Formats: sequence, structure tokens, C-alpha cells
Amino acid sequence: MSLTALEVKRATCPPNQKISKKSDGNGLFLLTKSNGSKLWRFRFRFTGSYQELALGQYPTIPLIEARNLAAQARTLLIQGINPAEERRIRKHKSNAKARSFKEVALAWWQLQRASWSDDHAKKVKGWIEADMKHISRLPIGEIDQGHIVELMQSIELEGYRRKAPVILAVINRIFGYALAHRYTRLNPAQGLPLNDILKPMPKVQHRAAITKPAPLGQLIRDIDYTDSGSFCTVEALKLIPRLFLRPKEIRCLKWANIDFNQKLLVIPAEDMKRGREHLVPLAAQVVEQLLAVKEVTGYSPYVFPSQRSSDKPISKNVMTSRLRGLGYSADVMSAHGFRSTASTMLHEQGWEHDVIETQLAHLTGTSTSRAYNRAIHLGVRTRMMQAWADHLDALRDGADVVAIGGRRHA
Repeated sequence: MSLTALEVKRATCPPNQKISKKSDGNGLFLLTKSNGSKLWRFRFRFTGSYQELALGQYPTIPLIEARNLAAQARTLLIQGINPAEERRIRKHKSNAKARSFKEVALAWWQLQRASWSDDHAKKVKGWIEADMKHISRLPIGEIDQGHIVELMQSIELEGYRRKAPVILAVINRIFGYALAHRYTRLNPAQGLPLNDILKPMPKVQHRAAITKPAPLGQLIRDIDYTDSGSFCTVEALKLIPRLFLRPKEIRCLKWANIDFNQKLLVIPAEDMKRGREHLVPLAAQVVEQLLAVKEVTGYSPYVFPSQRSSDKPISKNVMTSRLRGLGYSADVMSAHGFRSTASTMLHEQGWEHDVIETQLAHLTGTSTSRAYNRAIHLGVRTRMMQAWADHLDALRDGADVVAIGGRRHA
């Protein structure tokens, strides 16, 4: 039997009970507590189990309003929708709209900072607080692609066109975090055609490379201690500074070409740019890293297999993309630039020019000597590669770095 407004008003909890229940029919009932409070509840069955939905407190919610709310819940049930879940989603959306982009961005930053160096964490936080200021106060759920375009254009107008791809990549990750936490249903940074929005960047006339000890140490710290990205991408970028190889040669490394006993990498002629077999001595740190990688990717012929197919190597842009993600723009450092880094600094340390050039797989000596002596300078190159790996570790760890003594090894 349905309740009346007067019955609801006069309803009390019996003295010997903590709570009493009066039904209005169709799943709606009134709970009266011993403390005098009166609560509306709607009981329903969904996917075979009974649930209750709180509809509010009397007299804030009068009888007629409680019936309307119960009717709305029954309408959702007819449509196959759980009214309790629908309310939770609406509430979450409401909370999400109240969250500003900056609030969500800093929550993402806080989550990621443990995997970054202190300098990189400070750099990313600076991007959030300064470079993304045009969208900082906007609710995360209301930002659309137009807002991102305007932000990219503002960065260009301020004279930082080269920074735009890096900022866009970070925004893309922030929105990925927001999607995962249901703060938004849209990632407006995903697939944004930046090259169609901004003016083309001037062509880089050289492959950028860091050649000073302090910046190089920071770069190696960022590479070695930042784990964002896929396993193969992270490990490939750790390896390239220590082997002097071209990015394609790193990508296409095969387990069959590594002799762990001899600590030697033998790259066949068909995999080299110059079409000549190339020997690369492996420093102890490199051997240790490769053995660890083999435990993960040993199922594939490639050291760094594609995630899509174990019979193919990782794609050609992954190391460059990771450098950009770490904050190193194209005019600061390139994946190919590690060869220039090694060449410049080893020459400064006094290692013989021909030894360095041979390790870089550049043409040295006569065609006859190149044809018959594939192991030219191998002993000196072995010492040089170990010394270089030790040098990078020292720079990375902030140790007092001394000359690695190329002349005395020659």
C-alpha cells in the first residue's frame, strides 16, 4: 500500500528498534532511524542480484520527489542500465570536470617522477607550469583539440618552435593518464598533425650531438635511469652510446652475431652501411646488459624485436622518439649523434684517429689492408671501448672524471 505525505511526516522508529522500514511500493521505501532521520531507498534487481539506491533524505526530498527519482531509476532498468552505476558515472564526470588540466598534469608528474632524474623531473614540471599555462586552468574534460592547437601556436609565436613536439608528447601522456582515470573521454593531443599546424622547422644541416662532459653525463643519466617507454626502446637507447653503431645497426642486431665468450660483436657485411664485416669489442658493462636483455628477448633472432612480430626488429624511429620524450630536441641530440659524441671526445682524449675511425666503420688504410685485415687495431679498440664505457659511467654518476689516456694505450 502506498504511503501518504502525512504518514511520511509522522513516521517514527519504535523505541525498541534502531531502524524501521515503510514501503511505498514498486521498490521505494522509507527508512526511519532511531535518531529521527528519514532516508529514501529504492530496492531493485539487476543481473540476478538485489541492490539498493539511496535517493536522499526527508524532508529535503519529499514523497513526490522520491517517487519521481524511483521512476527514473526504473526507466534505466528497462533500458538495461544499472541506476546505481549510472549515478556513479555521473558523479565521476562531475568531479572530473572540476579538475583542472594543471591538477591532473601534476598528479601524472608526481606518479612519474620516481623514474626520472631530478633534473629531468624539474624540466618536465617547468613545462607543465610555464609552457602549458594557456590550458592550465581549464577543466580537463572540456579541453578539445582547438585548445591544443592554440597552445602549440603560442609556443611557436614565443620563438620555441622546436620545443612544440616535445611539449605535445608530454601533453599526450598526461591525457593518457586522464583517460585511464576517467577524468576525460577524449585525448585531444593524440594524432594532432603538428606539421600541418605550425610552420616547417628549418632543416637540420648536421646530426646534433652533445660533446661536453657535463651535458653528456646528464644525458646518460636520463637514458639509464628513466624507464618510460617499451623495454626494447629503453635498452636500445642505453646501448647505442656505448657501441658507436648507427641506429639501424643497433635496431637490427641479432643474437647470432654476438660472441659472449670473446666479448665481441660480429656484424656481417650485408648489415653494414659500407658493406664490410665489422667487429665491435664489447665492454664488460655492455656484455652484462646484453645478457640481461637476452633473458627477455632471447625468443627472437633480434636483440630488440618488434612488439608486433618477433621476426622483425623495432621500428626505425623509436630511439629518436625516446630522446624527444626525454626532452632532447632535434637540435640538441640525435640517435645518430652518439657517433659524433664518441669521435669528438675520444679524439680530445688522445686516442689515435685511425683507431677511432676503424671503430666507427669508416674507411681507413688501403683497400688491400681493409680486405685482408678485418681485425685491424682490434687490441687497441678493445681497450678503447672499455675505457669509453667506464668514462660514460663516471660521467653519469657524477664522479671526478680524468682523461682516459688514449695515447698511453695506443
